[in-house]
Amino acid sequence: MDLFFSGTTTKNYDVIFNFKSKLVIGFLIILTVITIYEISVYEIKKIPLDYKLISEHEGEDRILESLDGNLSEPFLIRETLRQYVTNVTGDILEIKATIVGIDPTTNNIVFNSEQTFFVDRDSRKHAQTNEYFAFPPNVKKQDYEFFHPMIFTTTTFVFEKTNKIDDLEVYDFSCRYAGIDVSSAFPQFTSKQILSDGKCMVSVEPVTGMVVSFSKDWDDYFVDEGIRGAQVEFGGKRTTDYSESILVDSAKSTKSLYHFFDVVLPVLVGIIGIIALLVMILFEKTKNQTRMILQAQNDLIKKEKLSILGELTSRISHDLRNPLSVIQLTIDSMESRIDKKLDPKLDEYIPIIRDAMLRINHQISQVLGFVKTPLPEMKLVSILAILQESIASTNISKNITVELPENDFSLMANKIQLQAAFVNLFSNAADAIGKNGGKITIRAKNQNNNLILEFEDSGEGISKENLEKIFEPLFTTKQQGTGLGLASVKSIIEIHGGSISVSSPPTVFTVIIPENAEKLANNIG
Repeated sequence: MDLFFSGTTTKNYDVIFNFKSKLVIGFLIILTVITIYEISVYEIKKIPLDYKLISEHEGEDRILESLDGNLSEPFLIRETLRQYVTNVTGDILEIKATIVGIDPTTNNIVFNSEQTFFVDRDSRKHAQTNEYFAFPPNVKKQDYEFFHPMIFTTTTFVFEKTNKIDDLEVYDFSCRYAGIDVSSAFPQFTSKQILSDGKCMVSVEPVTGMVVSFSKDWDDYFVDEGIRGAQVEFGGKRTTDYSESILVDSAKSTKSLYHFFDVVLPVLVGIIGIIALLVMILFEKTKNQTRMILQAQNDLIKKEKLSILGELTSRISHDLRNPLSVIQLTIDSMESRIDKKLDPKLDEYIPIIRDAMLRINHQISQVLGFVKTPLPEMKLVSILAILQESIASTNISKNITVELPENDFSLMANKIQLQAAFVNLFSNAADAIGKNGGKITIRAKNQNNNLILEFEDSGEGISKENLEKIFEPLFTTKQQGTGLGLASVKSIIEIHGGSISVSSPPTVFTVIIPENAEKLANNIG
């Protein structure tokens, strides 16, 4: 007795140790996935290696035409800002920024500036200073030190207020500068020093840090020995409506993408991780319970074993279906985002996730179809169509021919359940024929208000001793069979008020289903 209890205790310790080890491994896998995910998202939020920006601005300007002249009459000015990467060194981007201003009535260039910046992809700051080149993600309601391509100098962007542009929440920042040397922008006055005073207003989408609107007023003037002279240029500009709409749409798309990576995808990964742990825990729990049942009840009859198996399976199936419905809703939300072109790269992953989910759901439904077959929802169906779909869903070798009935028949039945039953029959027939090839023949006829279907295969046949127990649960002649296939077929046919029998050789499964199966199923319920 002491030896028995010692051995049992050791086994229990081994089970507990193995279970805890698997839990630790599961958590480590989840942490690894989370870490890789965080690194990937971090990379996505950096300035892209192929960064490119084009923004148009319009306004009015007055400019000095000659040293002895006066400022011109106000005229329209159109400026185009272009930024693009010219070189990459590690995380440092060399970005060229050009600003060209023209008079749209004459197409004469009135302003031309070209600058080169070295920007850190991660911080979005200039590599050699602490000023920002562009706003970072998750903009705060605070002041930012900038050297902006449109300002030509270091300036402070002061937070002013929260605003909305086309239903997009933005933060408005203002800036002011004075005494900035812009002489190089006026090659016609090479011998003169020209300074500039100005102010600006910029609207930023705070989640992405993307600028969607920009306005600026300037006053450029001569300076001679520290004394202000005549005005050289006086005007103002703002982002065009067309350019603003493009920038707003781009900000909305990028914001939605960030939301997907920051919220939706982590939730989805978390759900999948939890499901994996639950499956492992439930599997271990079920395995341990089964071991304890076998040790304590070696002489239980088969009916009691099936009752326990059914109860456990129903519980596991219930626990798994709830998270599966959450996955379904999440996938529908992802597809909606893809349809709206928010992230077209994601659409290649949706079929993979959905296919895996459908396989899990199918396995659960197949087990439940045996242990807890629900009352089917009856509809008028075509037997020939169900047979064709069943063949398409079965892995039948190319050297096996299938002969279908010449005539079609209709009856009230549950299409999904009948297709599951027929798939099992086709699969068994294909296994019986084997790799050498052969033929499966299906015959159908109406007789005494019943539909009679015969499934005949050219296999070697079934032995007499196996014929008597072929529909018994857990009976199988296959190495990897569960023994639930034909038992499930029998359950489905009976819930339709019908019957199934078999004869061999040749092997012929005869299925009889009443034409008014719906009424009989309701009577059974």
